[in-house]
Amino acid sequence: MLAKRSGRFWGGALLSVLLAAAGAGAQETGGKEPGARDALEQMRLKLEKEEMELERLSEMVFIPAGSFDMGSASGAADEKPVHRVSLDGFYISKYEVTQLQYEKWMGENPSYFKNCPLCPVERVTHAQANAYCLRVGQRLPTEAEWERAAHGGVGGEYSWGEEHGERFAWFGNNSGQRPRPVGTRKANAFGLHDMAGNVWEWVADWYDEDYYRVSPAENPTGPRMGKQRVARGGGWGHSPEQIRHSLRDHFDPRTRYINGGFRCAASKGKP
Repeated sequence: MLAKRSGRFWGGALLSVLLAAAGAGAQETGGKEPGARDALEQMRLKLEKEEMELERLSEMVFIPAGSFDMGSASGAADEKPVHRVSLDGFYISKYEVTQLQYEKWMGENPSYFKNCPLCPVERVTHAQANAYCLRVGQRLPTEAEWERAAHGGVGGEYSWGEEHGERFAWFGNNSGQRPRPVGTRKANAFGLHDMAGNVWEWVADWYDEDYYRVSPAENPTGPRMGKQRVARGGGWGHSPEQIRHSLRDHFDPRTRYINGGFRCAASKGKP
């Protein structure tokens, strides 16, 4: 189930101003300055296209309440033990947050790989990712929410099963060693794109290697405190092993990693 946030973009008002300015300019010059009018029209079309992209990129997917097996019996020590987790329904972004979105809402683009508006924003700290989500009325997903969403309701190491991973993820085999525009690989069964590869994604939880041994069975939110934050999903430079859905990584929350971004989530009823 897809949901769209109500648009709070200021582009519509600016478009109106531009159109009014273009009309006034045409009246004052008797239509003798087509260059100025053409420039305003091009700007209007650009802003209109940007509005449409922002609306598309703001889509969220509702993940219904349910249970899944979190972790991996064959994974690293911090992925064990495999344990059953039950979650309430929640929303999560269909796409990783892009440079276009981040610059629109935060007024800057910290990315290393700039000039790619539809690529995921990267080089964001955990605090910056959290601030963005709060700015748009959302939050970072918990680690458990992220993993349930990544699996797409399917068990196993990868949501795509026996299919070729290159169709679903940008990683070391096919990325050209850089992030790629979001949504250009196939979605998982929940309709989410890039839940493996492209960029690592910050989640809300603090990291604890042994947390799975004491994790609550319902709606876990991670340790109460810690020194590092969890990141999930792997990135554009990684091997197939490193983009497994259960793989956990962790970084100093102040890290600005060229392979690190995020997506947002929202509790049920708050897309």
